Amino acid sequence: MTDFTTPFLLDGPLMTTSERRARLIKSMAAELVKHGAAGDRGDAIHVLHALHYGVVNIHCLVDEARTLAMQEIVAKEMSAP
Repeated sequence: MTDFTTPFLLDGPLMTTSERRARLIKSMAAELVKHGAAGDRGDAIHVLHALHYGVVNIHCLVDEARTLAMQEIVAKEMSAP
C-alpha cells in the first residue's frame, strides 16, 4: 500500500512538502530583502541563482518569495517612526 502523505521529494529534514516550501519561500524572501532585489522579477531570479538556490525552486517560488519580501519591506516602512 502506498503512503500518499509521505513527500516524494525528500530534500533535507523529514517534513511535509508544504513546510519545506514555506521555509524555502521565507529564506528566499529574506535574501531578496537583503540584496534589494524584490522589486524586479529578473533581478530576483539572478540573485537567487547566484546564491545557489535550485533552478526549479527559483522558477516555481520566485513570485511568492517576491510577494513576501515586498510585504516585509512595506511592514518595515510602515512601522518606522
